[in-house]
Amino acid sequence: MASLRTAVSWPNDKTYLFYDDDTYARYDSVSGLLVASGQPLSKWPGLPRSPDGFVWWGADKAYAFTGATYLRYDEPSDRVDPDYLPPHTPFTLAAGWPGLPDGSDGGPDWRTGIDAAVNWGNGKLYLFKGAHYARYDITADRVDPDYPRPIAGNWTGVFPSGVDAVAYPGGRYAYFFRGGQYQRFDVDADAVDASGPLDASFRLAPTPSGGVTAARLLTKEQANGLMADLLRRGKLTLKSPPFVDGTGGSGIVSPTPGQRVVVSPPSFDGIRYTNQIAPASNVIDNLDQRMLIALYRLTRWINASKPDVAELLHLGIGHGNPAHPNDCHNQGRAIDLSGIKGEVDGTAFTRSIQKHWGDLPPGFQQPGVVRITPALDPLAYGLFTTAFRFGTYECEGRAIGANNKWPMPELAEGGFVVYPDHKDHGLAQQHQNHIHMQIGVTNLP
Repeated sequence: MASLRTAVSWPNDKTYLFYDDDTYARYDSVSGLLVASGQPLSKWPGLPRSPDGFVWWGADKAYAFTGATYLRYDEPSDRVDPDYLPPHTPFTLAAGWPGLPDGSDGGPDWRTGIDAAVNWGNGKLYLFKGAHYARYDITADRVDPDYPRPIAGNWTGVFPSGVDAVAYPGGRYAYFFRGGQYQRFDVDADAVDASGPLDASFRLAPTPSGGVTAARLLTKEQANGLMADLLRRGKLTLKSPPFVDGTGGSGIVSPTPGQRVVVSPPSFDGIRYTNQIAPASNVIDNLDQRMLIALYRLTRWINASKPDVAELLHLGIGHGNPAHPNDCHNQGRAIDLSGIKGEVDGTAFTRSIQKHWGDLPPGFQQPGVVRITPALDPLAYGLFTTAFRFGTYECEGRAIGANNKWPMPELAEGGFVVYPDHKDHGLAQQHQNHIHMQIGVTNLP
């Protein structure tokens, strides 16, 4: 009987399990049901064999690990990118995945291969090898400091070593696999809550459609379903329209898809959004449901590692210049992020876009020159660049919707995420005190 080698959840609402006989099974992440099994690997053009690890990166790309080398898979064209195939020189983990341990500390050399990988939906990937795991930061494009760490004691209930595969289709549950067994991991409880054999009876827990899809690409129906899931899990509270859940799995009754909503208190999973123009306001109103999903995901990205973020400051969500009623702000599809507050090692901090970026010399007279650096202010740099990278992946980056193409913009380039050092001089001048992120077009017709 074939053994499971890896697994990955895809933004088409499918989860794939790959076996060592070069076949795969496909599960529907929404229903949780097995759709097809024994499928030939040839349906994944360019993969030489079932990968050791397969991880969705975002922005239309995934990475497949095979021993000491890796390939990049392109979702729109549904094939391995040509530059990663012969006669091109193979891409190695040693060269392409900075920070992976080389064995010089007496442990294993991770650059020779990994056992499993998963995207946790918070700007972090988790890589597993033996009895340890490493956390890889998408923004910094390297393994986080102080990793790897032991699985035991850090992943409650998870196999302490030898993880074969991990899949996270978004939502509440992830899945760990080893030697013909599975474990269901409750992300909210941060612990395994179910386990059993990986056989014909195995099912995924139903996950709302769009769990791995960028917020900018969500349909109104997908955003509505994802919002309902967050409400059921207690991640936020609506003031209006009232949340009315369907019975018997029939789906949300209110709000309807596309209806703008009011969130109160203005918090997502314990992180508050404070309007600096009206600090006493206890609502985020006129909010597009797709933007609601983006706001929740931003709290996950910004609080995925140190420091401990408690508050995101902004200059407007859901409202803008009244003379332009059809712009993205007045349509509830944009945020002007102006600052971040929290604690690091027990000490409170505040980082302001204006003070800690926009006011840096020489000012906006040289747009496109990135003034914020790790050496100047590592805390501000880490927070602000994470917010920027989040915006390019989840909101509009290089273009609008599906027209966004790899690679996503880097700092000092153009694009729809706008900030103090944006390449466009006029936009940079207008954004010295905030980072602008939006979903959809800037102005409706």
